[in-house]
Amino acid sequence: MSEQGRQPHQVIHPPEENERKNATLIWRKRSAPVGSAPRGSDRAFIRRALSGSLIVVLVLTLIGYLAYRNISSIKQAYAGILISRGEYEQAERWIEKLDDETVKDELLRQNYYAYALRLDDAGKLTEAAALYLAAGDYADAVSRWQDATYRLAALYEADGDYLEAGEAFDSLGDYLDAPDRGDACDYAYALERLEYGYYDEAMRLFYALGDYEQSEEYAMQSAAALSENEGAGDLVSLLVGLTDEQLAARAELKTERDTLPKGILATGYLHTVARTEQGTVLATGSNLSGQCNVTDWSNVVSVAAGAYHTAALLGDGTVVACGSNQYGQCDVSKWQNVVSLYAGAYNTVGVTSDGTILNTGFEVYQTIKWHNLSSLSVGDYALCGVMLNGSALTTSASLVTDDYYDLVALDAASANSIGLKADGALVSNGLDVSGLSDILAIDCTENGLFALTHDGKVEARFYNASDAIDVSGWSNIVAISASSTHVVGVTAEGRVLSAGWNAKGQCEVGDWVLFTPEPTPSPEPVQTPEP
Repeated sequence: MSEQGRQPHQVIHPPEENERKNATLIWRKRSAPVGSAPRGSDRAFIRRALSGSLIVVLVLTLIGYLAYRNISSIKQAYAGILISRGEYEQAERWIEKLDDETVKDELLRQNYYAYALRLDDAGKLTEAAALYLAAGDYADAVSRWQDATYRLAALYEADGDYLEAGEAFDSLGDYLDAPDRGDACDYAYALERLEYGYYDEAMRLFYALGDYEQSEEYAMQSAAALSENEGAGDLVSLLVGLTDEQLAARAELKTERDTLPKGILATGYLHTVARTEQGTVLATGSNLSGQCNVTDWSNVVSVAAGAYHTAALLGDGTVVACGSNQYGQCDVSKWQNVVSLYAGAYNTVGVTSDGTILNTGFEVYQTIKWHNLSSLSVGDYALCGVMLNGSALTTSASLVTDDYYDLVALDAASANSIGLKADGALVSNGLDVSGLSDILAIDCTENGLFALTHDGKVEARFYNASDAIDVSGWSNIVAISASSTHVVGVTAEGRVLSAGWNAKGQCEVGDWVLFTPEPTPSPEPVQTPEP
């Protein structure tokens, strides 16, 4: 066909001013104007392309939305995969990125448990026991922790590492024969310290063992060696070389302490309660958790208060409680034969007539080996006590130092504690208590200390001046109780004083009278003999 007979085509260039490099060429037949309507097949193609593009956009948007909504589930699933593959450290880092604290906690415990199983199989009992403990109540982590710790303690014992063995057995509470083996290891370690001449440490260890084997005899032997006086018999005189006058002064302080009213006052975070001589209970302050709902109580012999709950010991040995029960701190309805009652921030503790320690609340205290108790107190997160021989007991070792001996009372708050010695002096694990003497009673708070003196005054010490509460004008006080916000005291006339923050009315005790003091008998007139 000739060139004239062919359908001619023409290349259409964009206008010069809009010309770009690699511009797209537009082809058309010479007979068709540029921009003419596309044919039907072209329109269908464009519709299909647009529809397909829209569908793709919608699908991608939906996938993105679902991924966004389920990102936590995806992270959880990936963390589970890492745990199953044994990549525990990477799994922990991934789990820490989760926002849901409940899910995070569950996955962390699962990760700790799985890692502990592998370490346990490898014979790495120390690391395995720590991870089982971190796993909490996940699966059978508790029983596996007990088993691993028991086997670890047995290895320590076999190797002659009696200190580590005793600590491990003691941590197990009443698991199998752990209490007996713990005592045996503690006894063996005390004998070692005595043999190597560490008489002070040996004496304390033996006294803490009470009447186990020959502990009492060895305690006195250690004390005698410490004082280089074989004939000495009194522990305190061995330690500090007391004179007869000093021993008499100690006895006088003890008599005064024994006559102070017990369980008459208690302070929570924002409330105050007190027992009257009629056996009823007064309460003031915040009642947000029902901690002041005590009007129906009767036959009360002592009261105790936690942060947001109140408990009372009744004359028949039972206990009642009200207020927040978030951690079970008010679950005391089945307690019987209780003779002493105490409360911490989120715990209630009782001691029965046979010396058994009852506890309910947030903290679980290991007290299976505590014996010969003289007194107890409950801190925010630890239980403290004193044995009849003056030794300190605590569920948190950081609360006491080597100076905590010859005690009659021990009180703690969060991380601080105060010990009261038989001679009226004080010891502390951080607070400056120098210059305080002739102390009869103490109450430790997270901000410092309140101490009742021999002459009825109240001394106060604080970590920070901004937390100070002024009680310098108080006198004739026979009982005190303090919280981090306020302090209350009872006078010998039965009136109640208060000081501190009163945001919820916890200091509104001005009209309280807890008892009427017995009148002091008038001396009989001297009869003048007749001549």
